[in-house]
Amino acid sequence: MALVLCASGVLGGSGAAAAPAVPGQGESPGTAAATVDHVEHFDGSGPAGYRSGVPAAAPDRLVERRRPLAPAERRGDGRVSALQRTGPSAERLDIVLIGDGYTADQQEDFRQDAEAKWADVAAIEPFTSHTGQMNVWTVEAVSRDSGVSGDPAQGVVKDTALGTYFWCDGMERLLCADLTRVDRYARQAPAADIVIVVANSAKYGGAGYNRLTGYPFDGVSTLSSDHDSSSLIAVHEAAHSIGRLADEYDEGESGVYQGPEPEDVNISTYPAQEMADRGAKWHDWLGKPDPAGGSTGTFEGAGYYRQGLYRPTETSLMRDFSVREFNNPSRQGLVDGFERYTHGE
Repeated sequence: MALVLCASGVLGGSGAAAAPAVPGQGESPGTAAATVDHVEHFDGSGPAGYRSGVPAAAPDRLVERRRPLAPAERRGDGRVSALQRTGPSAERLDIVLIGDGYTADQQEDFRQDAEAKWADVAAIEPFTSHTGQMNVWTVEAVSRDSGVSGDPAQGVVKDTALGTYFWCDGMERLLCADLTRVDRYARQAPAADIVIVVANSAKYGGAGYNRLTGYPFDGVSTLSSDHDSSSLIAVHEAAHSIGRLADEYDEGESGVYQGPEPEDVNISTYPAQEMADRGAKWHDWLGKPDPAGGSTGTFEGAGYYRQGLYRPTETSLMRDFSVREFNNPSRQGLVDGFERYTHGE
């Protein structure tokens, strides 16, 4: 069982690199792959996230609603702008924000929302200190309808560019998107390592598709444009893919973890003394003050297990969204991740 949420979907023979700037024209119901992805989502009732298996594509009831864009709407569809460009993409982490549920007349709203969400992400360390290693792009996706499906009620259906919808897999706050359509819009940008889908909604929700294979990007997160806490979803989800970080929740799996030492930098099978003796994982930080609170140590309960796995701090942004700080091992994991992208690895 994977300790970090992974999306297992593959595009197959879709030929997405040659796709038009307006995805979905001429698609018929059921053409999207039925591949199931494992995504992380949050219900707002507590600090922990949850894992679910969901379709990689929008359900037929949403696909059937799609209508071609009018010529006037099509002109701005797929337009790319740079929020921040610091260097060549081969030497940068490229982050792409794409809007969903914004009509042709609402694209300025999307740009403002994208700027606000990126500012929230960039305000959290170690993103703040390393924005010079990032390019940030926006891609305008024109929707026929304003808003997204499932908002405010489950039966609401909107015709949107990315097919974003609440009530995914029957869970109200799980905000899924059609990954094939996300992929086609993301390819309009010069490069895409991490994708953030900004859904035109004030309803709390989101999802994280992490460590993706078969796509040009490594992860996708979805979030609501007008909910105060939604930006933290993007930060948390990007950390999985960039920093190779695990969730530090201790709910979801029964029994004691019996597997090997995880590759993830922020969870371990070693209690403090063994970690120190081995010189493993975060041994250099043991006993030192931590930005997430208290001192770095080994706290049992992580990777969805209550026993057998340890996390570095009592809490952190990989465990609780009310804590807007990564702990030291997670910060180092992210810094190492930024370096991997900067050096084209």
